[in-house]
Parts: sequence; structure tokens; C-alpha cells
Amino acid sequence: MVTTVKKTGTRRQDRSPELLARIRDWIEREIRFVEHPVFSQTSPAERLMSIRPGSLDAPEGPIKTEPGLAFVSGMVNAPLLTQAEESYLFQQMNFLKYRAEQTRQKLCLNHPDSLLVDRIEADLRESTEVRNRIVRSNLRLVVALARKFSLSLDQMSELVGEATVPLIRAVELFDISLGNRFSTYATWAVRNHMFRCLNRRQAAPDHVEIRDQTWLDRVPDERSNPEEEVRATAQRAESVKELLMSLSDRERFVITARFGLDGQPRGQSLQDIADKVGLSKERVRQITLSAIEKLRGVALSAGSPIAF
Repeated sequence: MVTTVKKTGTRRQDRSPELLARIRDWIEREIRFVEHPVFSQTSPAERLMSIRPGSLDAPEGPIKTEPGLAFVSGMVNAPLLTQAEESYLFQQMNFLKYRAEQTRQKLCLNHPDSLLVDRIEADLRESTEVRNRIVRSNLRLVVALARKFSLSLDQMSELVGEATVPLIRAVELFDISLGNRFSTYATWAVRNHMFRCLNRRQAAPDHVEIRDQTWLDRVPDERSNPEEEVRATAQRAESVKELLMSLSDRERFVITARFGLDGQPRGQSLQDIADKVGLSKERVRQITLSAIEKLRGVALSAGSPIAF
């Protein structure tokens, strides 16, 4: 098959059916991501790189397995993420998707550009790799919950397999900018899914007792206490409310609208907010950045646990 190439200036335009099909496919697909203030700042990629913890460069280590339990023991091998590692990885994962979406919006069938398509697919591959790293570091949460609710090794393995999908979904939906730890959000999502699975199997035959209970007892349950996390979340919400009082009325409205705080709907764009306050989109962006810097300074001076 001969590829038709059209020369335009110093660049050649590939109009092959394969490329046009790839472009058409991407044009029809919106790339979803969770927004973060850093994405609208100057040089977001460089800003993210500046907060990347060096500990993420350390190898995750070999998988240590035990006889008959290789599947489960391998799942709890990845180390837990520190708060700094978790914050960076969630920001990086969503920034890569954000950047891919910005590139996707530049696609045009009348002016096909293979470099744009390659860039989209490269960013999404890297985003998936980051997501998978977060998932691996939280699989022990799945194992701990499955161990708690299971009456047999077979049932435990089944619950672990079932709950991996909601864990992945939780990673994709979690908003790190709200200041919560991912384990709180994921525990509820995974546990609710396990309850549904168990309810569907209530009529199943009696289970066989778990063998090698000693090994299961050695699987560390390093989750935070859910009740403590609920209290901590309420305390963080109160701290955020107090910090917002340091802003002017306009700054407070922009920040709460931008990040879905104080009863405001989430997901409002800069343009949505600009239309409400009668300002330009660029001015709203400037107010957002200025207000975030002000909040960061107030939080630091007050010793607040809230990070901006």
C-alpha cells in the first residue's frame, strides 16, 4: 500500500488511512483526569519534577513468595507510599492525562499530525505506569480486607481478585488536592465492593477452613483506623474552613468554586467561574494562584497540617 504524503513547508503531512483512523478515534474520545491547581501554573511539568521524592527511584524489590500462597504474598511486597510520594504520583498521573487531553484537542483530520498522536499515546502509557505503581503499593489494603471478611483461602483469593478493579477505579477518581490520604478513600470503595460480592454468594456451600493461618497473620494490616480517618477528615475540613477566612470574599468564592469546597459543585472550570464573577478567565487564574499562595503562607505560619 502506498502512503500519500503531502508536503507543507518543511513538514510532510501523512494522510494514510491508518493515521486518519487513529486521529478519528482520539477525536471522539475525551481523556478524563482529576484537576489540580499545579496544572494551571507556569511550567507545571518542571514544578512537578521539583517535588518528586528521590525515594521513588529506589527499586521496588524482588517478590518474596511462600509455598501455596505465591499469588497473595506477592501482592503485599510493594512498600507503602509516604505522603510525599503519594501526593507526587497522583499529581503526575493526572498531569500526564491532562497534557494528553490538551494535545488531543489540537487534532484535526484536515491537518493530520502523527507527532500529536504519538505524544498523546506516550503520555497515557506513562500515566498508566504511574497508576499501576500506586495500585501495587495499595494491594496490601485489598489483601487485609479480604483476609478480614473471608472464611477460606479460596474465598480470600476470590475477593482479592474481585476487589482489584474497584481499587484501580479509586486510584483514577481520587482527588489528592483535597488533602486526604488515599487509603481512606480506597478502603470504603474496596470494602463496599467486597460486601456486594459476599452478598451475592450467601447461598454458597460451607467454606473450607483457611490453611496456613499463621502466614496470613503475618500479612501486616497497615491501614489507618477508619474511625480515626473520619475524625481526621472532619478536622481537616474545619482547618480548611478557618484558612479560607483569611481570604477576601472574591478570593474565597474563586477558591471554593474551583475546588468544590463549602457546598460549591466540583469540576467548575476557570471559564465557568469567570462567567459567574464577571472577570476574564486569565484574571480568575491569577486570583486562584494568588489565593493559593496566601493560603500556603497562612497555613505554614499557623502550623496547619493542610498542605497547598
